[in-house]
Amino acid sequence: MNRKRRDDVIDWFSGGDWSIEDIFSDLDSEFKKIRKQMDGLMRDAVEGNIPDNMAKNPFVFGFSVKAGPDGFPIFEDFGNTRIRPFKNQGEKPVVDTRREPLTDINEMDDQIAITVELPGVNKEDIDINVMEDKVEVNVKTESRKYFKSIDLKSLVETESSKATYTNGILDLVLTKKESEKSKGTKVQVD
Repeated sequence: MNRKRRDDVIDWFSGGDWSIEDIFSDLDSEFKKIRKQMDGLMRDAVEGNIPDNMAKNPFVFGFSVKAGPDGFPIFEDFGNTRIRPFKNQGEKPVVDTRREPLTDINEMDDQIAITVELPGVNKEDIDINVMEDKVEVNVKTESRKYFKSIDLKSLVETESSKATYTNGILDLVLTKKESEKSKGTKVQVD
């Protein structure tokens, strides 16, 4: 079977000469790679061969999946590390001291609602900076550090932002700027 590879990612459907057995045989080899990486990480942890920043901070990596407006799934990763299990073997994960919280963004006609999970902090510790095209949420406490930068698809009125924090959940509501509709003149056809 001859599949095209792009940056070590297999394109299953290019060509057309593929079968389900090919997919599962490749998945088996990928799972073996992941297991080797996990065994190496565990061995390093037991032997104490952990980089300084990993010894002081837990490493968190995950992803969320939701359906987009077109019905296709949207994957968003979160955490304080960018570990890529299907990339080069032996590549060490980079761990940030700040965690990237799980975030959900819902865009409506005139507003953008953002929900950010920030467990274990007080509302006084949350620093929110709203710009016309971006939102930054930052928390720095002795025990918890979070950071999330969110690029917005629409421009917002920065002064109209409202935030509430209850039980570890930050809800932020932003009002979109009114778009200037192009004005025109109706022309009669002679």
